[in-house]
Amino acid sequence: MRIVFVISSLGSGGAEKVLSGLANRFVTKNNEVSIVTFSQKGAVPFYPLDPHISLIQLDQLREDTFCLTRLKNIAKRIFCLRKMLKALVPDVVISFIEVTNLTVLIAGIGLKAPVVVSERTSIKDHQIPTLYKKLRMILYRKAAKVLTQTESNKQLLSNLKNVQVIPNAVTAPKHQKKRMCSKATNIISTGRLCRSKDFETLIKAFAGLAPQYPQLKLAIYGDGDNRANLESLIASFGLEDKVFLPGVTSDVYGVLQKADLFVFPSRYEGFPNALCEAMAVGLPVIASNCPGNIDVVRDKIDGRLFPIGNVNTLTDLMIELIEDCEQRQLLSDNAQQIVTRFNPDEIFTMWDRVVNEAANLRN
Repeated sequence: MRIVFVISSLGSGGAEKVLSGLANRFVTKNNEVSIVTFSQKGAVPFYPLDPHISLIQLDQLREDTFCLTRLKNIAKRIFCLRKMLKALVPDVVISFIEVTNLTVLIAGIGLKAPVVVSERTSIKDHQIPTLYKKLRMILYRKAAKVLTQTESNKQLLSNLKNVQVIPNAVTAPKHQKKRMCSKATNIISTGRLCRSKDFETLIKAFAGLAPQYPQLKLAIYGDGDNRANLESLIASFGLEDKVFLPGVTSDVYGVLQKADLFVFPSRYEGFPNALCEAMAVGLPVIASNCPGNIDVVRDKIDGRLFPIGNVNTLTDLMIELIEDCEQRQLLSDNAQQIVTRFNPDEIFTMWDRVVNEAANLRN
């Protein structure tokens, strides 16, 4: 089967990780797999790809604030993608992320290849232009299948009959934490440094407990356009020697292994890969009660939840877990069950079934 994945770029995000993993799995099942991106030629994917996968970079990521130029860029992107899809003659096309989904559906009009589109974030909270929202409800009806990661997202698409939930797979790390240190010293978080991740709330909460726990350190791994604001906030509390922004790491599990507590304060999520990775390692976690997080964390069983943006509650929960080694151990033990709840083989089987059903529509 000829399978073509389409995504804007192959950076370090969660959608890119899932797509790369799926492409690697499908190519080992004797499928002919291509990944088409709009990135410039020669851009190196963040996640490793099987050498048998064909990576095609269309060099169509130009942005312009001038309306007419932007429209021309969009039109050219659609034209280039359509030309490539004609050349590849796929049995099925799999698209990731809403704007790219719309681009693929428009580019594929009149072509025989069925299109599976995948939403990767909270439809309710993630803001896109009004025109795109209207196009989404029109064009998604034309998709062979619309995939979303959570039931809450599926409900927001209830007027569509072709929606299916497939959560992300969670891979078991090579090593898991077995015993919690009696004294917590390292708090960690990971994710893109953007406002939706709300690391401001985490930094403020840490500032509230730092004076009484001089041994504590906080590291937030990731990068993004909110870095300068976070650095200013850290400086305003005088926490430069306690709160660190080390950037993106390629050894996520190695970093998580060294931590004692993971905090994830997002305002919204699609399906939180970073949170799942922390739980898979066996870190006790505290997460905001936003869509996505609540689909993963079972409060007081394998993690703790706090109201979105509530600094005081987060501070109290962090103190509670710092002080209570037994609770951290219980949460750690239960959190590791996530690799069974979201077993990679079972998740891939769901994807494989969707792809085969879509490909049959071509016949």
